[in-house]
Amino acid sequence: MKSENDTMKLNERQIEYGFNYYFKEERDKIKSVVELSEFNGEDKLSINCTQLDYWIEKHGKKEKDKKRILNEWCEFLKQNSTVFTELDFGTRMPQELFDAVCNQKHLKRLEIKWGAYKDISAIENLSNIELLHIGSGAGVVSVKPISKLKNIIALSIENFQKITNYDDLVELTTLESLSIEGDGMGPQYIKIDNINFISQMTQLRFFRLLTERLQSKDYSPIFHLKNLEYLTLSKNREVSKLHSELSKLPKLKWGLIKTKPEIYQK
Repeated sequence: MKSENDTMKLNERQIEYGFNYYFKEERDKIKSVVELSEFNGEDKLSINCTQLDYWIEKHGKKEKDKKRILNEWCEFLKQNSTVFTELDFGTRMPQELFDAVCNQKHLKRLEIKWGAYKDISAIENLSNIELLHIGSGAGVVSVKPISKLKNIIALSIENFQKITNYDDLVELTTLESLSIEGDGMGPQYIKIDNINFISQMTQLRFFRLLTERLQSKDYSPIFHLKNLEYLTLSKNREVSKLHSELSKLPKLKWGLIKTKPEIYQK
């Protein structure tokens, strides 16, 4: 019979720091490109094909090359659907590029820094995705498509300004790591009705909730997460009241609740 540890997929470092933490030695192994012509058969790639004003000036290109470069990538991603297992996008992602990426049937990891995508329904096509970061999606109108990802083990979503209800995420029974945040740089806060859904996600090992305004002001559903090893929450009156109890969750060893108690006691 398999033990609980046998079923875990995220390693210790991914739980301690977050699956998408920037480790330079790891990121340096991933080739970064702008144009499709730079691609040489890699299955892991960092594509930065928008926000090209400086790049165009530096390389003596023309303004019209911006659209050409974007279009070439969109067509390639749509027509060659089994090429990539990992993709990272560090520049603004428009809707057409998001939809094109979602044709990649073998994709296991996808990280998007930010973009102007409203409709993320195409993400349902990424049936093999395990690690997913959707950064600063202020226009996103529904998280329902994410709930269809039956192999996902780590999810990070940022600045979903139009979403206040995350109940659909309960469907992600394979999820070990969940991060929901506003935009900490702004900061831009997101509003969330409640986190009652969390009480049903007892398999979670990592939970981070930051730059949010929790309308219910009730963080007690977190007490159901007996498998949590990492927990970071916003500093506010409600969290401060619960801090002592939260820090005693049986498996907790990382995250600000455990490692920086002084934050919540000030």
